[in-house]
Amino acid sequence: MEYLKIKDEIKYHNQKYKIKREIEDVFIGEGYFYIEPSLYENLDGLESFYKKIGKDSLVKIINGNSDVVALRPDNTTNIIKNIIPKWKQGMQLKLFYNSSIFRNVNNSNIEEIKQLGIEYLGGFDFKSDIEVIVLALNILNKFNDNFIMEISNSKYIYGLLEDMNIDKIQEKQLKNIIYRKNKFEMLDYIKKLNLPSKIIDCLANIFEFQGNISQVVKRAEKFYTNKIMEKALEELIILGDFIKKEGYSKYICFDLSMITELDYYDGVIFKGYYPNSFKEIIKGGRYDSFTEYFGEKVSAIGFSVELDEIVNIINTRG
Repeated sequence: MEYLKIKDEIKYHNQKYKIKREIEDVFIGEGYFYIEPSLYENLDGLESFYKKIGKDSLVKIINGNSDVVALRPDNTTNIIKNIIPKWKQGMQLKLFYNSSIFRNVNNSNIEEIKQLGIEYLGGFDFKSDIEVIVLALNILNKFNDNFIMEISNSKYIYGLLEDMNIDKIQEKQLKNIIYRKNKFEMLDYIKKLNLPSKIIDCLANIFEFQGNISQVVKRAEKFYTNKIMEKALEELIILGDFIKKEGYSKYICFDLSMITELDYYDGVIFKGYYPNSFKEIIKGGRYDSFTEYFGEKVSAIGFSVELDEIVNIINTRG
């Protein structure tokens, strides 16, 4: 961000520092401990997890051994790949970070994105889901009581994909269409796939599966579901009931067509927004299967907070 006056720049950075400290205090108060991710990421075997980011968006450099590495594109991956190989049975870790991720942008500049976030490892699955989502809701509410959180369960989409006899390229294209929520492209694309009519009907209507939990379940149950998809709906119903008890229902929109930028989530996923901002303020979810990639499957859920976006929203609001 560029400033015309020095005092405006100082004011902005002091405001950002204050907000950062407030969020960190919330994390510490909930029993989270600070961890510092490493700056560089060895990309061996990890390209598939970054496919929605796009390889051209990764900031690549050559290290002293002439190996190509990337400036940290994702904090969760960076933390997990270093923690899980040392994991011991029965451990429980609640970690938070204050770090940056880096992306190449269209004009060939490097974008540094300031993030704070948490990772809850080794917790009891549903109990930790609730704790982490309520923590995310509390942070959103702390800086603006006018917000929305979208919630889904990635098992719903993956369950649907499992019953399609399509190749990896077709699956990737379909996921990208769902990610962009392009209904017209969806209707055109599914005509080209050799799919059962009941699955075509589900995909043709999937963008309508949003609203409060009872609306979503009622709409989804009219179309094709398998056991994995039913499990996703069951988990969301339980979560919706708890959110209602916490008094946050009016802020929640369930959306079964939600797909995240990073392709490692395998359970509840969520994104938080403020008015007049098209960027996610908070995003996260459950990623147990991702930890298994690094040696052991561990209960894992977390989220990141876009610090600069919170500051920008507060300044816009005045």
